[in-house]
Amino acid sequence: MISKSFFETLEAVAASRGLGIEDIEQAVSVALAKGCQADEHSGVIDVVFDEVGKKVRIYENFVIVDKDKEGYEFQKGDLSLEEGKEYKDRLRIGSKIRKEIAFDSISRTGVTRFKQVFTQELRLVEIKRAYEFFRENEGEVINATVEHVTDKAVILNIGYNVTSYMPLEDGIAGEEYLPGKQVKVCVSKVEETTKGPKVYVTRSTKEIVKRLFEAYVPEVSQGVIDVMSIARDPGKRTKVAVKSNNVNVDAKATCIGMGGSRIKEINASLNGERIDIFTWNTDPIKLISESLTPAVCLSVMLDEENRKSIVIVSDDQFSLAIGKGGQNVRLASLATGWKIDIKNETQAQEEGIEFIPNVYHA
Repeated sequence: MISKSFFETLEAVAASRGLGIEDIEQAVSVALAKGCQADEHSGVIDVVFDEVGKKVRIYENFVIVDKDKEGYEFQKGDLSLEEGKEYKDRLRIGSKIRKEIAFDSISRTGVTRFKQVFTQELRLVEIKRAYEFFRENEGEVINATVEHVTDKAVILNIGYNVTSYMPLEDGIAGEEYLPGKQVKVCVSKVEETTKGPKVYVTRSTKEIVKRLFEAYVPEVSQGVIDVMSIARDPGKRTKVAVKSNNVNVDAKATCIGMGGSRIKEINASLNGERIDIFTWNTDPIKLISESLTPAVCLSVMLDEENRKSIVIVSDDQFSLAIGKGGQNVRLASLATGWKIDIKNETQAQEEGIEFIPNVYHA
């Protein structure tokens, strides 16, 4: 029997490596079997764990067989009647012998073999658990720590002794990645390899924005609010359309939070990226005008067959509606699925475009 302190050591190993005690027990079983085999124990080795009494026992098992029988094929632990007499008297074909192996009887060679195999088995368990974790979290946001940066990638520690190489183009433009910095990344793909999982991560995808809304806005994760659409220019600006499934819940206000508390958390997670939240609407006039926030629109004219629109804004709202480099209108178009052509009142008059104000603001 192995001492109580040995079992407690296994519990400590499990805790330090983030593994379950059953994982450690499996590794110990394999390693002890190999250690006993190194000591020329020829039977089938099984290890019994008593988690209540914190005891571990090692047994060697044999079966008495007729080795002279035609067609006999050797199996580990098989003994003839003659061989079995070394362990027990009064045997017959089919008798089973179970013999306990004292831990202190294992030689130095056996102990060395045990340690080698135990280390290997632990690594295999860690690789398996790591793959399972990241595979289950594919498409989800996880925490990562910057280790260092090369001219092509950011090297991240993502836990479970796994390092991920995030290409700079998958990061956020303009973000400084200093060693030790904590960042949130989205797991985009996981591949299983013999050396451990190969995990691809990104900070530039739209998916990370949605996951952050789920993390910081409980109503989104609960399904009270739906994220209907996202258009993103990573590191610069994102537009998010939200819809409430409860008449008593204002989707936009809820996502912003008291004093902007919720949206500030999301901003911070994305290196200060600006996020415009607007309310989804089945009425394309309201949808398009909302999507151009923070600009205020006067009129939206639709070509529904071609999903095109002309939006009229006052002269002083034109630059805001277009955005720097056309960013605001471009993202609004992507978020709504409508082509949007912005005209100010002066342009509309010069081009002979007649319009009736049809956008009303509370």
